[in-house]
Amino acid sequence: MKKLIYLFVSMLTVTSFCHSGYAEQVVTDGLVSYWTFDRQDIADNTVKDVWGKNDATIVGDPRVIAGRMKDALEFDGLDDYVNLTNLGDFGNQMGSATFEAWIKPSFKKGNMTLFRVIDADCMGWGLEFSVTMEPVTILDNVVIEDIIFSYTRYRTGKGSCRSTISAKSVRILDGKWHHIVYGYEPYVDAAGGERSRKMIHIDGRRYRFGKPLVSGAIFVPFTVPVYLGAKNNRGSAEDFFHGIIDEVRIYNRPLTYDEVRQNFEIGLDVEPVQKLPTVWGALKTRL
Repeated sequence: MKKLIYLFVSMLTVTSFCHSGYAEQVVTDGLVSYWTFDRQDIADNTVKDVWGKNDATIVGDPRVIAGRMKDALEFDGLDDYVNLTNLGDFGNQMGSATFEAWIKPSFKKGNMTLFRVIDADCMGWGLEFSVTMEPVTILDNVVIEDIIFSYTRYRTGKGSCRSTISAKSVRILDGKWHHIVYGYEPYVDAAGGERSRKMIHIDGRRYRFGKPLVSGAIFVPFTVPVYLGAKNNRGSAEDFFHGIIDEVRIYNRPLTYDEVRQNFEIGLDVEPVQKLPTVWGALKTRL
């Protein structure tokens, strides 16, 4: 009888996953935290981390609205953000980490932040957007130059701090949904040294992004929280995000191109019946 009940539950689970419209599941190898921003995962001002232990805190009054995949948070660009905590010991894994989200920015002159943290202990990490030119008309088309800035701050072997800032011109502030994957990947240079370099994927396309980090870069845990939708400048929230953010995930390793495409293609299902907060492999271990 117990075997029949187990089989019945398993069949229902598989059916519900098939009914969701997803051919594949979200990559979970190396997944640290996953905030869906679904209404069911938000209680008062607390956002549940459906994978890890880093429940986040909403600051301001971002609205829960229809997102890329079920629900999402809409930020007003004035004082809304989400405190993701300091993510435990994640900071010391940052040299090979990945940040992923679906975003739908609204146009805003100047700078706005997707996520960023700067602490007093020589650590910093972030991704920002900037419109650096006034709109101009070329062949009856309005053209605006969008710039993505990445920011990294870390220790060196000599005990000093070093910052690296990289920039890329990519059309992203157009009021449309975009899948963005940003992080670092380790590699061995010509001299046999271990290095890290930045990588960014937008809508499944990979872009070269900045120079490699210096040899001997040392990463340590953050002493202050990472803010989503604002810059945490040593405790001061600045440069707020204006638009919608959905499906935020952080990994402690670089995603491969195929894995980026897998997560991207899941999000292309614009009207899924339900969002997949876990994967079948993980669920089987819990039954």
